[in-house]
Amino acid sequence: MRIERLTSTLGTLLMMAIGGWFVGGALIDLDLGTPRRLGPGAFPAAVGALLVVLAVAAAWGDLRRPVAPESFDPWSVLAVGGGVAAFAFITPRAGVLPAVFVSVLVTGAALRRITWLARLLLALVVTTGIWAIFVAGLQLPVETIRVPQWD
Repeated sequence: MRIERLTSTLGTLLMMAIGGWFVGGALIDLDLGTPRRLGPGAFPAAVGALLVVLAVAAAWGDLRRPVAPESFDPWSVLAVGGGVAAFAFITPRAGVLPAVFVSVLVTGAALRRITWLARLLLALVVTTGIWAIFVAGLQLPVETIRVPQWD
């Protein structure tokens, strides 16, 4: 096995292991529930299984036709980490929708070829989609926008 094949496959193997870890953890520690009333382990098990399937498909493609690995981009890592941190910080303070909007903007900084106007439009579309799916469609009881109480 050449070094290019090994390096192009390492990421997919890591994703496969993480997905397997989620599936195993959900099956061992959490209740999956029933198809009509899903338990707390259903979502991690489903996402983990999907991640394993996608990683297997990617590994198969890497083994058949290796791709040269891209160089490390610290700016992208900071942008994605910052987006996750922004979501975690803003959600309890301002609600889910402002957190999603800011998170998409911060994470969008990893895409340097896209203009700020396009990033703003993307953040608006994603935030609207989150509202439409989870609030209007599924009617989940989430705090969409938190208005501070002045006592």
